[in-house]
This record gives sequence, structure tokens and C-alpha cells, in this order.
Amino acid sequence: MRTLYMRDRTTDRQPATVVHDANHNAIYLLAGKWGIRQDTLSLYNMHGDLLAEVKQLSLGLLPKFALYVDQQRVGVVGKSLGFVREVVYIRGLNWVIVGNALTNHYRVFKGSRQIFAMEPAKNSGASYLAITIGVKSEEPLAILVAYVLNHWAKRPDPKPIWDRFKFKSISQPNLGLEAPINISNKITNK
Repeated sequence: MRTLYMRDRTTDRQPATVVHDANHNAIYLLAGKWGIRQDTLSLYNMHGDLLAEVKQLSLGLLPKFALYVDQQRVGVVGKSLGFVREVVYIRGLNWVIVGNALTNHYRVFKGSRQIFAMEPAKNSGASYLAITIGVKSEEPLAILVAYVLNHWAKRPDPKPIWDRFKFKSISQPNLGLEAPINISNKITNK
């Protein structure tokens, strides 16, 4: 088993993400983007060899991503409508993801064998994720799946809901639908 560390996507503003081992040695490089259909995120080793890719297949509330190794599609992962605890199935790989998007803690299984676990790294101020992977050959796909899971993580909005929507009290005459009327001027001008 080996633990790798990846920056949390919400704190990583760089175009590429370096994945480190426990000794802070750079092991992998994630490069690319997504947000538009057919966007691709690629994983390279530090020699520049392409190891695996994830391509965005669809947008919307339940986006789907395809996983590729050696230019061959090996699996498809799609977001589910989970509440706090989520269970997601990766077709093709037969991996089952169990976790919590609020805390960013996940475990991924194939049958009864754990493929990898992901959680915020201790003593990193939640800016790094620790990914513990059992088999070295599964590291590229595990890193890409971990990145997708982190992409889906629910972040609490720091502003309260009433500040975000700026609702006005019902007792106020102007509810924001029309221009305000100055009633005092109309009364004094009569």
C-alpha cells in the first residue's frame, strides 16, 4: 500500500496538479481541464508518458466521465443523487464507491477488496487529499477517480442563504419587482 497526496481541487488554481508520495517526491502530473463536454484531464508520469485519461461525456446535474487507459475506454463514472452518504458504481471497472461528499472521505471497492481510500490529509489544513492505494498498477485510475470525486465534493457556501438571495421582508412595499415609489412625495404634493 502506498499513500499519495494531491492538492484539493478547490485550493489548486494551477493548470496542472502534481501528485506526491509521502516523501514529497513528485510521482504523477495531472493536466487538462473540464467543464465542457469532451474536455479531458490526463495523468502523466514524471517522464512524460501518458498513463490514463478521464473525458467528460455529459454536463448537467448528473455529469458522466469516461476513464481511458492506453486510449481504450475502461469505465464510465456518473454522479448519483446521493444525500450525505453516496454509493456510485463505475461501469466497466466494476468498482463501487462509498463515501461522503461533505467530508471528502471515500472508499472504493471491487468485490470485497478495497482499491483505494481517500480523505483530507492530516496536518495539511484540508488543502491536500491523501489517497491510499493497494496495488501500484491501479494508481493511475485511482488518482483520476479521486480527482472526479473531489470535483463533485460539496462545499458549504460561506454566506448564509438569506445573503445569497437578498430576500426582502414582506412588510416592505418594494419587493424588488418594480421601481420604488416614494409615497411621501405624492401625499405632500396634493
